[in-house]
Amino acid sequence: MEDSLKKRYSFKLFSSIISGLIGAILIAIIPKVLGPIAYGQFVYLQDFFMKIINFLDMGSSIAFFTKLSAQHTRKELITFYFIYSILILFLVFIFIGMVEFFDFTENLLPDIPNEYILMGLLFGFFTWFTQVLIKISDAYALTVSVELIKIAHKVLSLLLLLYFVYFTAFNINNYFYYHFIVLLSFFVLLSFLFIKKGIFTKKSFNLNFEFKSLLKEFIEYCSPLIPYSILAVVVGLFDIWLLQKMAGSIQMGFYGLAYSLAAMCFVFTSSMTPIITREFAKSFKQKDLAKMRKLFFKYIPMLYSLAAYFGVFMAIQSETILDIFTDDKFKDAYLVLFIMAFYPIHQTYGQLSGSIFYSTGQTKLIRNIAFISQPIGVLLSFSFIYLLGYGAVGLAMKMVIGQWVGTNILLYYNSKFLGFKMKTFVFHQIYSILLFVLLAYIASNIIHFESSVIYFLVAGSIYTFFVIIVTIIVPSIFGLTRSNIIYIKNKLIRND
Repeated sequence: MEDSLKKRYSFKLFSSIISGLIGAILIAIIPKVLGPIAYGQFVYLQDFFMKIINFLDMGSSIAFFTKLSAQHTRKELITFYFIYSILILFLVFIFIGMVEFFDFTENLLPDIPNEYILMGLLFGFFTWFTQVLIKISDAYALTVSVELIKIAHKVLSLLLLLYFVYFTAFNINNYFYYHFIVLLSFFVLLSFLFIKKGIFTKKSFNLNFEFKSLLKEFIEYCSPLIPYSILAVVVGLFDIWLLQKMAGSIQMGFYGLAYSLAAMCFVFTSSMTPIITREFAKSFKQKDLAKMRKLFFKYIPMLYSLAAYFGVFMAIQSETILDIFTDDKFKDAYLVLFIMAFYPIHQTYGQLSGSIFYSTGQTKLIRNIAFISQPIGVLLSFSFIYLLGYGAVGLAMKMVIGQWVGTNILLYYNSKFLGFKMKTFVFHQIYSILLFVLLAYIASNIIHFESSVIYFLVAGSIYTFFVIIVTIIVPSIFGLTRSNIIYIKNKLIRND
């Protein structure tokens, strides 16, 4: 028996909250210890190799997850995808070897010491492969077990980091070594779980299967995504390369810090993405569009507003947050954080709305949408970073605007596929953001404390109180109805 969607989400959410808290501690330590230049170099390497590997992925990991979710007995999928993973690692090594052979390293990786390149490559691959393992656990509905492992592993990883920072000569080298230990140990732990649950068996790694047939199946699913992947990697690399080349590692550090802080707002929605993608895939296989529509209406507005609740307050409190987490070397990053805080809000729509396309195999449509939205992103990057010289602020602006455009194009096609009116969701996007901005602004300006931590916590409490009151009055802000509010109220009373 597999755990219910509610239970899986609850555990994944709890794990994400723990990860978010530990991530906050990392952000409070790492940028200050490394400094803006070294931290910017790490961010560039991380982003660079993740984009290269995601390009070679070409949507295959999503195909793998979707097909495994739909039919658990297909153990040959695991064998096939592990082979493909090794091929990806080999191709990345070949790519970097060619870059160095043709003496193109400085052009492609400006202001990056050569000794960090190999470590950046391995870090990118191990990070991606860990996500593949998580997809396997979600496909088999092992979310609860895996999230418990993740919580324990995160806590131990934090203790290890504190040892590295306070008892070694901490630098980028040691930071990479720390990540290698963390990622490889997590791989070992999940492998033991998969063996215990009967997922990793001799059959899982039996090479006696129809390789050509399976390859053809993946090619049919992923072939429309190849042009999309090429375009995505070119545009993505262009963005970070242009910022690194035009503004340097310090601005890259500002952007990386703002992105990491903003990602905390994505805790609630990122927890739901793989779970709801699995439900979409199962419902589509059963030809149950009504259930897919119900899931969309129930979770999209709710999770969007949750992300907005956190993101808007982070934007209003951007200077205070930087004062809490960093030192004077990062104080000029406040405007970057203000803008980037809005990015995870529409990222909710992007991931959850996009999951319908992947779970239903509409990969050609994803490709076609990308050829509309990605060139707009290039134009925005060139204008903001190169022509106007906005640096990290420019890239943040491009990310938020580009996300909004792409997200609403996805929403348009989903409204056609599932049969609902798009304007309802667009209106919700606008009025919920405006309400949260108003409430956050009022909460942040009616009180003041010398201590940044106390000011942040008190303002956040007042803001939360305002949001609860407004939700009771306008429950649709979180995709709720009046009956939902009454049910929640009665349940709280009974628990008392």
